[in-house]
Amino acid sequence: MTWNVKRNSILPPDGVRHESFSRIVRAIDPDVIALQEVLAPDLDVELMRLMNRYIPLEEGKSWQVHSVSDNALISRYPMRWQDGELIVPYPIPQWGLPDFHYGSASALVDLPERFGDTDLLVVAMHNKSGAEISHVRMRQVQSDAIVGWIRDLRNAAQENSIAASTPIVILGDMNAVPNASMQPLETLLSGDISDEDTFGPDFSIDWDGTEMADAKPSHNVMGREFYTWRNDELPFEPSALDRILYTDSVLSACQGFVLNTTIMSPNELAHLGLQVSDVLYNGNPLYYDHLPVVVDFVIGSASPE
Repeated sequence: MTWNVKRNSILPPDGVRHESFSRIVRAIDPDVIALQEVLAPDLDVELMRLMNRYIPLEEGKSWQVHSVSDNALISRYPMRWQDGELIVPYPIPQWGLPDFHYGSASALVDLPERFGDTDLLVVAMHNKSGAEISHVRMRQVQSDAIVGWIRDLRNAAQENSIAASTPIVILGDMNAVPNASMQPLETLLSGDISDEDTFGPDFSIDWDGTEMADAKPSHNVMGREFYTWRNDELPFEPSALDRILYTDSVLSACQGFVLNTTIMSPNELAHLGLQVSDVLYNGNPLYYDHLPVVVDFVIGSASPE
């Protein structure tokens, strides 16, 4: 699951989404969560405490949290190692963040024994927003850096290298703005690095040398709407800014959806313990901001050998 929750809105007591967040994670019951726009003192401890309360695990086990920049990775399974990069400096003094950098948080998740020796590499990211040329350039640097980092991670001589055929998921608010260049997203899919002098040669992330797959699920698995961001108070069209990309040579997406509680029936909401306004920002029917995006994966390729 990935969700840009907007400026700590899920953190109690002041976050306007903290109650809806608790209902949503209980309903979805995810294994791994990537959050964006979460920045707070002792954030890892706070998110761990919240998740342990919302979805208690087996006795003696705790949710794991790793945050870098405004990205937080949350996992019900242990993390073999954690990493991340502060990629693009972007001071936001009006938010009290004079040293802010856009970046990524990554972890190698230790999957349960039923998956054999397979681990899962997860990279949570938040690319710079906006349609201006300078914003697109920032996004391109971020995408270039992530592809280059994964290329180096595939080097067996590196300390935190990953085994061959390790499933890889890159997810988050990629700000795939449709009226601006989509090249930053294409770089993540194809491995076509723009600045090779800085970040090295092009590199296909998937193990079979093909492009990463883009899950791009629809609202509530209905196949009608695919946007993940919407604000009717602004002159921008709803867009699929948030993505979940994966190595489909070793992973299969068996189901996915963009959660939209505003179009669910009363019976569906009651069954899941949700409220109709849960995906709205502060209950405003014109202001969704970002929506939760969820994909269920199965280890292994959907294509016949």
